[in-house]
Amino acid sequence: MKFVAFSIFLLINASLRCNASDDTKISIDFEALLHEDNFPSPRFNKFSKQTRAKNYPPLSEFHYPISKSVDTVTMLRHDTNAISVVDDQNDIELKHSVAELIESVGGLPDHPSENKNAAYWGKLEKVREMREITIANLERPAKKILTNIMQLPKRWKDYTMNDVAEAVHDEYPGQHQADFIFDLMKGVYGRIQVDDTIIARRAHAQFLHGIVMLADLNTWSVSNVGPYNFGAKWFAGRARPEEIAYKIKTGELEAAPEWLKSKIDNFPDFSSPEKFTNYEEGSPRHPSWPAMHSAASNISFWLQIVMRLTPQQLCEAKKVDYAVAYARTIAGVHYEDDNIAGLDMGQEIVARDLAGYLEGKYGTAVERTVRKMENKRFKWEHYNPLEAC
Repeated sequence: MKFVAFSIFLLINASLRCNASDDTKISIDFEALLHEDNFPSPRFNKFSKQTRAKNYPPLSEFHYPISKSVDTVTMLRHDTNAISVVDDQNDIELKHSVAELIESVGGLPDHPSENKNAAYWGKLEKVREMREITIANLERPAKKILTNIMQLPKRWKDYTMNDVAEAVHDEYPGQHQADFIFDLMKGVYGRIQVDDTIIARRAHAQFLHGIVMLADLNTWSVSNVGPYNFGAKWFAGRARPEEIAYKIKTGELEAAPEWLKSKIDNFPDFSSPEKFTNYEEGSPRHPSWPAMHSAASNISFWLQIVMRLTPQQLCEAKKVDYAVAYARTIAGVHYEDDNIAGLDMGQEIVARDLAGYLEGKYGTAVERTVRKMENKRFKWEHYNPLEAC
């Protein structure tokens, strides 16, 4: 049913976009046909409206994807403080279909439901549980608290739980992957070897086609993935955990199961939505799914293409990517499946574009890159975060 509804929607959406002028407000009443009930399932609304948008109703399931309505896109871009509003149907940086990318990672995420046994409620509970664990152990060693959840990257081995949450708080994009590259090139993880069938060797000692090339690819991957990730965010419109938890706390959202209501009622110091997170400002002002920190964490894929990694080096690279992703749940700003979808989507986008980039920048034969990528792809659902390196 979900797939059929999504497919019907895409067809109608495409038709409306093709026939709409820039100043047309597209009617969206038809979408009610795709729903079996009238439960107003909440969507992302964590942004402030300026004067001209004060009378615009809260965004609901009928407003997402935002590309359905020029009015919605315009309002978000010009009359709110929402971040990086990407219209999946009209953005200069998008070369691939965002809808196809969403399908490649398993389809759209779920949302709050009247069904008290719906999987969504368990996902929100996992965030709440991790937040309470973190709050109770802020200054304790993360490696002890997370011992049954994941291994920490080498640079994080002495981090507290608070350090882990803050490590992914407004840091420079790709910073942790850049730190890993630096350590890798210094021999922290053993002898390194660039694959000279992919990146041409100019001399025995490689600098431009060594650390400079790796720095270039790290920046390129984040920049390339970003617009698609945000296109998917504004397509799905998933509310942040803090938004839904606070609605449950205040009684605005009554659909949650009683067991979850009770746990959220007892959440410590929940006087505002932001208090659900590790950050004073709370979650970022863009939708939750898929997670951008996760999508940008794909060094464990592309590094395999340009280098000949040892099993330990690959294991350590995966630890970095996964830790950056999961730390956002520790901070309370993402559901776990936001992270997995982001990790998978980031890899998918890089896999689609890496061969062309390497050909244009480094003269690498497309066929060689494609052939190697075919043997290096993996799904994060199958990753064991307790895997020993």
